[in-house]
Amino acid sequence: MIKRLLFLNGLSILGVVCSHAALWVWVAMFWWTDRYRLVSVPNYDQFGTLPYYVVVVLLKLGVFAVPAFLFATGFFVAYANRGKRSMSWKAVGTRLKNLLIPYVIWSVVILLGDYIQGDVYTPLEYIGRLLLGEAVPAYFYVFILCQLYLLAPLLVPLAKDHGKLLLTGSGALLATVIGIFYWKLCVELAGVDSTAADLAVSLVPDRSFVRWVFLFSLGMVSGFHLDDLKKWLARFKWALLAIAILSFPLAVIETEWIFQATDMDWRGGIFTLTGSLYVLSTIFAFLAFEKTEIPLSKFGYDLGRASFGIYLLHTTALEFFARAIQKFVPQMLAYPVFFQLILVVLAVAGPLVVMAVVARSPARAYYRYLFG
Repeated sequence: MIKRLLFLNGLSILGVVCSHAALWVWVAMFWWTDRYRLVSVPNYDQFGTLPYYVVVVLLKLGVFAVPAFLFATGFFVAYANRGKRSMSWKAVGTRLKNLLIPYVIWSVVILLGDYIQGDVYTPLEYIGRLLLGEAVPAYFYVFILCQLYLLAPLLVPLAKDHGKLLLTGSGALLATVIGIFYWKLCVELAGVDSTAADLAVSLVPDRSFVRWVFLFSLGMVSGFHLDDLKKWLARFKWALLAIAILSFPLAVIETEWIFQATDMDWRGGIFTLTGSLYVLSTIFAFLAFEKTEIPLSKFGYDLGRASFGIYLLHTTALEFFARAIQKFVPQMLAYPVFFQLILVVLAVAGPLVVMAVVARSPARAYYRYLFG
């Protein structure tokens, strides 16, 4: 199961890169259109076309990634603490150090790059961006992980001895978040005052553990009760696969309809019924077919091991390569799906090359400080 989860991490980092690449593809479709067509920008002629919907699908394919990372993290926490009463605060400190040192280094690099390009913030804003994981939007994940690791000494005993209670409680939090989202949707569709709904949404921001603690807890409970999990997966594996296959198009359709009806962009999130169903069934279906051989599995394991380094560097790589293509090979922008494929390959290969160079250079002693 450990190897399978490592493979899942490899697929997840591909999903993260694919989702974030889609955002640059939309920039190319709507804001860089004048680089390959005689039009003024922004230009929305391609909205609702086949290439647009293909990119929507590719974006949605990757939304399982953060939940899968959190599930795997919870599982590994349980694995590391099997036979122990709880997770020690010393272990928490070690985990946080391994996360925060690379995170701070690359956040400072990114903020320095912003400064050079003219994006200057106040000292308090710099501190806030570092503390809240806002050097780039994708870094919110580190902020979430830090919260969950700080909760781990409290959650580990519950996951071990009272798993059903923990899942019920954390599941209720997730259901509340989803309910708030649908409340906001109903208010928007009805065209009535949204003050109360907006306040409720603001109380559960994407950087709050409230949204994500269920997935972390689910991973821990699964890790502590692995034999029960395997029996359950064996019993329902085909049903899980069917649910994953059926719920995915429903999740795409639901969030795209919401976006077009209200301008609320939930396409990259999981906090709908269909989105949550897709994410959970995909994770468990992947684990249920543990003995099924998948092509390029070794590459998947390697990506899993390098996932945090890729995660730290991929947003910078995406922006660099997207802007380079826009400047030097703008004709490529006219083919959105091909452009996205190229971005994904480059944004994964680029960090891997950087990591390999560091690992083989005199700087290898600092590798773990740079990439975790």
